[in-house]
Amino acid sequence: MKKFLSIFTLCIFIVSCKPSMNSDETSLNPNEVSLNGEWNFLASNTVSEAKVLKSEFKNWDKIYVPGNWDTENAYANHVGNGYYQKEVNIPKSWESKQIRLRFDAVYETSKVWLNGELLGEHKGGYTPFEFNITDKVFRDKPNTIIVQANNSYKRGAWWAWGGISRNVTLLANADVRVVWQHISAQPNFKTKKIAFDIKYKLESNVSESKSVQIEANIYDSKNNKILTKNKEVTISANSTTEAVISFEKDVSTFDLWHFDSPILYQLNTQLNYQNNKQLVVDKFGIRKVETIGEQLFLNNEAVRLNGFNRVHDHPAYGNTEPYELVKHDITEMKSLGANFSRMMHAPAAPSLLKFCDSIGYMLVTEIPVWGSDDPNAFTHNPLTKKWLKEMIDRDYNHASVIGYSVGNELGAYVLKKNTKPLTGSETAVKKWTNKTMTPKQYGYANSMLDYIDELDTTRLKTFASYTSYLPNSKIGNEVYEKVDFLSINTYGDAVKKVQTTHKKFPGKPIFFTEIGKGQLGESNDAVFSDALLEDLKEIQKLPYVFGSAVWTYNDYRSNYKGTPASGNRAWGVVDVWRNKKPKAFAQVQKIYGPVHDLTAKIINNKINVVLSPRKKEELPSYTLNKYHLKYNFYTKKLESNSQKAIELPVIEPGAKELKFTFQQPKETPFYKISLISPLGIEMTSVSNIPSGELNKIQDLSDRIIHLQKIRNQIVIGYNVSKEETSFTFKYGNSKTNLTENFASDLKGFVKIPWNTKEAFYIKMKSETSEWSKVKNIQE
Repeated sequence: MKKFLSIFTLCIFIVSCKPSMNSDETSLNPNEVSLNGEWNFLASNTVSEAKVLKSEFKNWDKIYVPGNWDTENAYANHVGNGYYQKEVNIPKSWESKQIRLRFDAVYETSKVWLNGELLGEHKGGYTPFEFNITDKVFRDKPNTIIVQANNSYKRGAWWAWGGISRNVTLLANADVRVVWQHISAQPNFKTKKIAFDIKYKLESNVSESKSVQIEANIYDSKNNKILTKNKEVTISANSTTEAVISFEKDVSTFDLWHFDSPILYQLNTQLNYQNNKQLVVDKFGIRKVETIGEQLFLNNEAVRLNGFNRVHDHPAYGNTEPYELVKHDITEMKSLGANFSRMMHAPAAPSLLKFCDSIGYMLVTEIPVWGSDDPNAFTHNPLTKKWLKEMIDRDYNHASVIGYSVGNELGAYVLKKNTKPLTGSETAVKKWTNKTMTPKQYGYANSMLDYIDELDTTRLKTFASYTSYLPNSKIGNEVYEKVDFLSINTYGDAVKKVQTTHKKFPGKPIFFTEIGKGQLGESNDAVFSDALLEDLKEIQKLPYVFGSAVWTYNDYRSNYKGTPASGNRAWGVVDVWRNKKPKAFAQVQKIYGPVHDLTAKIINNKINVVLSPRKKEELPSYTLNKYHLKYNFYTKKLESNSQKAIELPVIEPGAKELKFTFQQPKETPFYKISLISPLGIEMTSVSNIPSGELNKIQDLSDRIIHLQKIRNQIVIGYNVSKEETSFTFKYGNSKTNLTENFASDLKGFVKIPWNTKEAFYIKMKSETSEWSKVKNIQE
């Protein structure tokens, strides 16, 4: 069958190219009840908590969980309290069970009531928490849950999306349960053994000591059981305890996890207690990540890797990170040559970590301690320790997580004539170069690095600095001794700054956690500056630099200074809707791609292809194993006439050019030659197909640049100017039937009800503009 060329098409009319909202989740586990879905909602900073508890909830608005209220028209700019209410029934089969209410994340501070009783509070918007409600629930009638979320606390330039942003679940367990299981599987390439350590946290809710049986089963990627370990554990009354199962296996009998070959195993643990059985399941990878000298090693190979910062942000989804969005973004980042980064200033969503595990994207995760004025940057802060523990306890088994960062860009202005940090009354010369870390900030970072050692000794430690290259930094006031690699952020003069950092703090590898040079803009002509391109070229020559992460992959909503009229900071190679900025996109794909070049020429009906590998001193630099070269031939109508693939040999950094010749079939004037990764991702290509025919790109100068249906609403994304303050929309089910009207003062995005499967057509204007072109979306 002939195939028409439509690869990675991004078109406003094709809904399938855009991620869809999470569907309501109903767990198949009889010991779990998902509370995702519709909740009652009230946004108010004036109503008292006492009045909320006695409200007529049927009069409240409706909102979906997980979600953010800021994605809804009425609450798009609401800062403060949002109240959620839902009634739940306890399954009759849970009569003898311990029952818990778990929130995977609520931004940012929260209070939870059950049947009018305050269960507790939680501070921190990205990590899970739970309450034991066994003695508080009604077994024979509905229970009322009320949640107060408050998004007033804000760090950084990203939007503080408010609300219940992750799953909410009722859990049932026996009186003794597994709280978590943590598995590490570290290969030793000298002894050729893998050290397995499985640690369990067990909790007892009974008044006497009990013995339980643990059965741990490990399955390979094809779901074959490959080993079983058993352990008996005695746990004291009403307490928690930890138990460990340790053993060794030969490296040769397992497949190692790698960013090009992310092989995952599965740990199934069954806890047997009396007649109760609890099954806990986690996937994990076997890999060794370490720093040796001034290099990063993965599985005994020195690697140099690049990546992106990615802000957890989308106008339609907020920071909820639905799987479809995560899959789209990370796959596209991988296609640009990205394999490693400190992606965001906050703990990542479980959906993102799970997908990164499966596709081989390596992450450093970070807690949200950011900036010179962060109030949480002081030594042994119990709150930031709690954030670290909640993050590490949750993320321990993810193979993609290879390290932790304890903060980003801490520093303060100092006195002009010495390096004493300001106490508040003095006057400093507020120049960027006149900054260094304060003793409190320095103490904070070191105390958090020490605390990581108490929680996880299997991963790397770092801190993202913007003071290491400044005049006042030195050993003793800059984070250095306790990190495994140095992380620096630069927005100009990257080469000079990293050279200064290395001179002051030698002997450790350096990664650019952020590298950039001004916002790119929101047009199809957006490009990286020449200065940044030169920096990215020159840092490759420095052997102690093992990679960089461009700020950023995506544009993101913000009210930070310098944000354009759209309300979106335009640093990304894609916009907030994931429309490509084609020129910048192509630039970074060339810089970050796994090969130096791929070229092709037609000579006498033969296509001569040359693949030029990266040199050892280039960035990125790593061994290419099981890559393919795929070639397609097309007719004048761009119909696929022939398609084949050949497996490439192992390509080491510094290898010689590889040359191939393909016979061009008759009546196929067009070709496309692609380098395909072991994961099936197109990494780069060369083609003679006319520009614009291969991939359709959304014109970012259009007034309406995005249409998407979520449940019974249409999400509209549109361009705005600084002067515009109000917008009018006409819409209907055909171009000639725009009978409905809608008005809004929201800039950049809005939702319009559309509870039908009919096609949706729309045009818009502002108080200063004419009507736009009509755009449409098909069901």
